[in-house]
Amino acid sequence: MGESTYSYNSLDDNTLARLSKNGDDNAFNELAMRYLNTINFIARKYSAEGYEQNDFVQEGLLALLYACRTFDENGSSGFKNYMSVVVERRFISIIRKSSTQKAVPKSALVQLDDLGDTLEDLSQTPEELLMCREHLQMVLDKLKNVLSKTEFEVVMLYGNGLGYKEIAKKLSISEKSADNALQRARRKICNINMS
Repeated sequence: MGESTYSYNSLDDNTLARLSKNGDDNAFNELAMRYLNTINFIARKYSAEGYEQNDFVQEGLLALLYACRTFDENGSSGFKNYMSVVVERRFISIIRKSSTQKAVPKSALVQLDDLGDTLEDLSQTPEELLMCREHLQMVLDKLKNVLSKTEFEVVMLYGNGLGYKEIAKKLSISEKSADNALQRARRKICNINMS
């Protein structure tokens, strides 16, 4: 992990995925910032009962983390294509699970845990899914600690596909303030020490 935190934005996706796979949280943060819009774009194509757009984006970030851990640099596909397929499959699994649950009477369902974790991707073990969720929550908590409230809100809204105008309206700030908050957040995220 010889790359310094300030240079992550200059690294290619394959390198960032490799670093993330080896436990470099800063590399994952950079990939998450790069692909929030892509994940949101893919998420807009899907809907399932009980899931909001933001839920799909969060599931997409989990899929991004899974893609980092399973990406093979020697394969024929680049990371962006691989990640897109992993995200799409996760969303399709959510849809299938949702439609399956509709067919089963609620009285026949048994709640296995209080966490509400879903095991929609059969290629992941429950342990891996829990680790991914814990990692994502750790990243979000770290972002909340490092970013101001406005910066965090702007990053989340931007990740959900909102433009500066929509963000400004939603947060009652100017478009310039939204842009500035996002730029400050990017700089802070590049300097986060996740260890």
